[in-house]
Amino acid sequence: MITIYSLENGALARQVVDTLDALPDNVVWVDLLSPDQQEERLVEAAVGVDIPTREELAEIEDSSRFYDEDGAIFMTTTVVMGIADRRPENAQLTFVLTPRCLVTVRYAELSAFRQFESKITRQPSALTSSHPLFVGLADAVVDRIADVLESVQVQLQALSRRVFDERKTQRTDLQQVIQQLGQHRSLLSQLGESLFSASRLTAFYRLHADDSRHGVAKGSLKALERDVRSLGEHQARLLGDIAFLLDATLGLINIEQNAIIKVFSIAAVLFLPPTLVGTVYGMNFEHMPELGWLLGYPMALGMMVVSAIIPYAWFKFRDWL
Repeated sequence: MITIYSLENGALARQVVDTLDALPDNVVWVDLLSPDQQEERLVEAAVGVDIPTREELAEIEDSSRFYDEDGAIFMTTTVVMGIADRRPENAQLTFVLTPRCLVTVRYAELSAFRQFESKITRQPSALTSSHPLFVGLADAVVDRIADVLESVQVQLQALSRRVFDERKTQRTDLQQVIQQLGQHRSLLSQLGESLFSASRLTAFYRLHADDSRHGVAKGSLKALERDVRSLGEHQARLLGDIAFLLDATLGLINIEQNAIIKVFSIAAVLFLPPTLVGTVYGMNFEHMPELGWLLGYPMALGMMVVSAIIPYAWFKFRDWL
């Protein structure tokens, strides 16, 4: 799908097109969402640059993600999609900066784009050329990462309260806690990759677009770089929190298992002497005087009870129970 954004009366107008013979003079942004070969060729002919294919977007080396070609700057970054569906996946987003317009290539619906589109309807005058649009889109991607990190932090705080709640009014399913921690750990790893990619994106842009950064305030770019660094530190701290909660949860599981084993061990020790007494008087020897006594049976029962009470009293005295 090809979506073009044109500057009309000082505002950006959105239009979805099926054919694109030539770009109108007032177009400042062309967005390609899951384009087929025909749509790629249409945009290439209209813009005059080679649009990277999906296979080229997936390459990880810097030379394939960040380069200059025919006066255009190509930058590919990694973003995380599917967070709302609890199925986060990495997706690639490519920015093609030309002196005339910005071209974005993506193969997934991104929340950052929807947020950015609502923003440009409120502040159209600040985004009237390709470079401010690029910085604004990159900032929207970073803002989306910040929102997800805030959500993960809130969920980790809730998990921490569940694990360390002293009241224990309800039994905590520690296995479920471990599963949720694993999901958060996987999501944070993907967000970390996205932040690392964003830091390379801003560094490459600063290095290669100094002379052509039209309309981009230096403070805006510095603020974007500062946000990326601070979010990277925040993501690392959350990873540390997950590691601590995981260790604590596994420790609590070990404590519960040890308590169960302790009960079985004490029960085995308490019943061992009575079992021994019963075994002795259960032997079928002919000459066992106690078998002929009138009080032999009560005596054996009493010995069993006493032999169980003595270990129990000893355990209580040693504060093992």
